[in-house]
Amino acid sequence: MFTAINKVSVETGISSRTLRYWEAQGLFCSVRDEQSGWRMYDENTLQCIRVIDLLRRLDLSIRDIKEVLDNRTVDSLCRVLGKRLARLEKTRSDLETLKMAISEIIDIVKSEPPLTLPSLENILLPAALERKKHVINLQGGFSMENSKDVQIVKMAPARAAAFSCVDTEPEDKAHFPVKEWIVANGLEGTMRMFGFNIEPYPSEDNPDYGFGFCATVPDGVDISAPLYEMKLPGGLYAVIPGNAYNGDPSHGWKKVHELCNDSGWEWTYDNTRQGLEEHIERADGKGAFIIPILFPVKKR
Repeated sequence: MFTAINKVSVETGISSRTLRYWEAQGLFCSVRDEQSGWRMYDENTLQCIRVIDLLRRLDLSIRDIKEVLDNRTVDSLCRVLGKRLARLEKTRSDLETLKMAISEIIDIVKSEPPLTLPSLENILLPAALERKKHVINLQGGFSMENSKDVQIVKMAPARAAAFSCVDTEPEDKAHFPVKEWIVANGLEGTMRMFGFNIEPYPSEDNPDYGFGFCATVPDGVDISAPLYEMKLPGGLYAVIPGNAYNGDPSHGWKKVHELCNDSGWEWTYDNTRQGLEEHIERADGKGAFIIPILFPVKKR
């Protein structure tokens, strides 16, 4: 008995996009329904998906999950869980160091009024040096292991050629016309490629959702149908590198929501502009993309 991807997505709460990403990483395989073209999963694959979901909730990397599934031994599971535990211990240690530094600053400040800029520098410098020594990789309480902190970049406005569609699997269908047009016009290596979400969004009643791709192009290039011209407004964006969320964009956007919901972070999401997923082809030629997420921000 086989179950269609849209039904699996509804029953598990795992987006169809994430299911396709996991499959592309070699965690399991699907078959295609000859009539609908939908991906179908047998019971063994469904069980594999449930196990992957549980391991992802422990924040294990795709690479570590693949090791567990490939080996299916106690040793492999304990090894990857031990790695995760060690990272958590490191994070806890860094947080404790930061808490101690802040507590010490409060005690010093209370005992040495009035506060002047020279005295403030003398008070803060030891704590800052200690924090740097421990390489605490935190940004407003938001930790991204094995990655650099979230970066704020300023993008210039740009003109782009775009194509979008609504489907159960719209990413590939939206990407192909843009990629084909780029090659036909000799624009490879001169543009930046971005993916973006459009309405409708997936729901229990309707598995179809919208997604588009666009490629930045010079002003003098004509954009022909079925592509359309899209204006990227530019401005300030926060960038989450692909290695911060193991390359899975759905998981990456969850990180975005966590960060924007952190009141201690000085930035917030700017809903007047489109969030983007930059698609950068890997230099090793393995076919997969590196996909940093760029989301528009403004000061709180």
